[in-house]
Amino acid sequence: MPKRHFAQAKVTQRKQIAVPKKVRERLGKVEEGDFILFYEDGKRIYIEKGRIGPVP
Repeated sequence: MPKRHFAQAKVTQRKQIAVPKKVRERLGKVEEGDFILFYEDGKRIYIEKGRIGPVP
């Protein structure tokens, strides 16, 4: 089954991306200063809006 995506972002020369509107809408209200967390599961990367705390 082919992989399907619902949004894409182009990497800039400084290795940065803008979070596409469709992704922001699915994450909920995203504002300056919010954190986007990245999780790894094997070869897949997942993102989530969240808060960070002290590392145990």
